[in-house]
Amino acid sequence: MRWFGGALLGALLAGCGNLPTTSDGVAFLEIIPPRSLTLAVGDTVRIIARALDRDGQPVSVAVNWRTPDTTISVDEAGLVTALAAGPGRVQAAVGESQVLVSNFIELTVTAPLPQPGTAR
Repeated sequence: MRWFGGALLGALLAGCGNLPTTSDGVAFLEIIPPRSLTLAVGDTVRIIARALDRDGQPVSVAVNWRTPDTTISVDEAGLVTALAAGPGRVQAAVGESQVLVSNFIELTVTAPLPQPGTAR
């Protein structure tokens, strides 16, 4: 199924010759994993962003991560930590003025799972 996503991305980018790009040549951010995740408080997950040029080829640039929410934190490597129950959003950005940003990756943080052998 992954090959289909790459083929689809290539087809989409082929028709986008007028995409705006950053000064580094980035036209698109590919985000991995999918846009919706559920984590329990204390869990972590790494989200990967690949910067691509107009032809869908990788561009070596720093990707910055940010979140407007207090239910999660995200570090410079895209490691998301669930801090409190509730919704959370993470966004990747590239460019000198962070001019190219991804859509928000939406997460749901649930209460921590009970440990085996503990009373409920």
